[in-house]
Amino acid sequence: MTGGYPVEPGETTKTRARAPGLDGVRALAVLAVIGFHEGASELPGGFLGVDLFFVLSGFLITDLLVSRYAETRQLDVAGFWVRRARRLLPALAVMLVVVVAAATIIEPAQGASLRLALLAAATYTSNWYQILHHVSYFTAAGQLGAPPPLDHLWSLAIEEQFYLIWPVLLWLVVVRLPTRRARVAVALTAAAASALAMTLQYRPGGDPSAVYYGTDTHASALLIGAALALAFPLSTLAAAPPAQARRLEAAGIAGLAVLAWSAGHFSGGNPAVYPAGLILAAIGAAGLVAAAAGQGVVAAMTSWRPLRWLGIRSYGIYLWHWPVIALGAALAGPDAASPWLWLAETGVTVALAAASWRYVETPVMHDGLRVTVRRWGRLVAEASRRPAGRFGRAVPVTVAAVAAIAVVVAGYGIARPPAPTAPGGLLQQVAAGQRVIAASQATRAAGFAQPAGSAQPSASPRSSAASRSSAASRSSTVPACRRGPHGVAGGQVTAVGDSVMLASATALERAMPGVYIDAKLGRQMSAGLAAIQRLVAAGRLRPVVLIGLGTNGDVTPAQLRQLRRVIGPGRELVLVNTFGPEAWEHEVNVALAAAARHGRRTQLADWDQAIAARAGLLWPDGIHPRPAGATLYAHAVIKAIKAGLSRGQIPSCSAKQ
Repeated sequence: MTGGYPVEPGETTKTRARAPGLDGVRALAVLAVIGFHEGASELPGGFLGVDLFFVLSGFLITDLLVSRYAETRQLDVAGFWVRRARRLLPALAVMLVVVVAAATIIEPAQGASLRLALLAAATYTSNWYQILHHVSYFTAAGQLGAPPPLDHLWSLAIEEQFYLIWPVLLWLVVVRLPTRRARVAVALTAAAASALAMTLQYRPGGDPSAVYYGTDTHASALLIGAALALAFPLSTLAAAPPAQARRLEAAGIAGLAVLAWSAGHFSGGNPAVYPAGLILAAIGAAGLVAAAAGQGVVAAMTSWRPLRWLGIRSYGIYLWHWPVIALGAALAGPDAASPWLWLAETGVTVALAAASWRYVETPVMHDGLRVTVRRWGRLVAEASRRPAGRFGRAVPVTVAAVAAIAVVVAGYGIARPPAPTAPGGLLQQVAAGQRVIAASQATRAAGFAQPAGSAQPSASPRSSAASRSSAASRSSTVPACRRGPHGVAGGQVTAVGDSVMLASATALERAMPGVYIDAKLGRQMSAGLAAIQRLVAAGRLRPVVLIGLGTNGDVTPAQLRQLRRVIGPGRELVLVNTFGPEAWEHEVNVALAAAARHGRRTQLADWDQAIAARAGLLWPDGIHPRPAGATLYAHAVIKAIKAGLSRGQIPSCSAKQ
């Protein structure tokens, strides 16, 4: 997030002098995003801070270009691009070098995906890279391990693509349309077109990440900011007469209220967000930006010095916050969650951003890259000879502070007590489930009959040793009709699910020897339907179909009807409902219960009821079961399957598998 700062020192100074409150707006935006990424339960919609950044960027960039055109009758697009590069690239390059070096040491398993993510970051195509590799922004899958440290650069990519395209389009608009009203209409029409593209591409119940990452589908906030600048230039807002100032003040207060409400009520899985929630947040952001650029109470609040200090460094804070969180998770462990850890990560982020602003961004903006690099070389040489000098004092103090906090983070991870039911942690539990895959593959290699259609390890950049797909089936020593300890033959059961089922794979295999499991992190119902269709096409779907989906997005009645049609009338369908903090949990469970109540040969495995009173059997994310919880999950499944058996609906083991 750049916040759209002009890059020339003189212009930056003038902008801040005229509208210091915009610095505070940047600070509010970056704090919302950090709160969301740190998992603050009070900020399920903190991701809307991105749209506040987008509105501000669209406003300031458009105002800069149009005001320059008014003075010189030229937009100087080439010069604008050069100045953008000088403003943005040095700090990004330093962050990429440091983060890639640190990740190579701390998380070497991410090496292959990190190289691709680095290439995308360097070319400002991270959003399209993440769309093509199915990187989910909102699912809980990332909680199973340390997330990739460059996933946050998707928003920077959208901004830079906007900076590349919009000045050219703006030149056409300004030259061809001399009236302000016509120019504003063009910007708003483009914003509406982007919102329409999101509406057409979004699929309720599916992962919204693709439409969220898309430049075409998520440009509306940038264009609303541009429309604001075309309607009310910064100079006009800063010198608004009293009557207009009161209207701006009312718009700012309303906008702040809308943003606060949205951040506390919306969630990534809420269908209302795409695009209505995003448009609502962008309009609220436009009101806040307009008021912060004026002279009223909102401007005074957002001009508070601590907020301004953070806002001035917001670009660096955004650059560094996610790598610090990601690598902090790798150091502290996947199940570490503590306010102290969050404070440590925030402290490291702010320290790194302050150093970036002091030693990278400001010098390059004022003196250029070449002069700054030469100065760095001289300062390093002087510091080596005179460690007590100014540079020699400042850098060691900063490094020491960062190192001390990093030691606290690492120490927290080392010193925390192991979970009583799973000393190895969630990652080890998932790995145990994946070992069932290895047994299945070994059996297949030995020539034993196996169901086809098992999922292969995911190529997603989120995939690591602990985030791959699972396909487990009976081994050579398990007869197809052998009943488990609860009287259910696993050879009769095909199970398709998400990360909750993956964490329970070992318990399911133990309860139903020979069960075929295809469970994958981040999977939603649409992907589960595709997996079932592949099994049907291969003639490998078993008489009992167990579906454990809904953790990562909505499950609609239409999808459940389609599922029933795909598996056919001769099979028993068992639906496992969900438990967790997701906003869509209630709607998913209502849909699953209705399908079980009204559908023929359909049972409900009530995981929600089973775990609700025993939430201590879940890992700290409140979603994934510990080993004892996985056993409870298997018991809920067995209970539902036996309910079908009691009515004699499931074919005998002699039926074709």
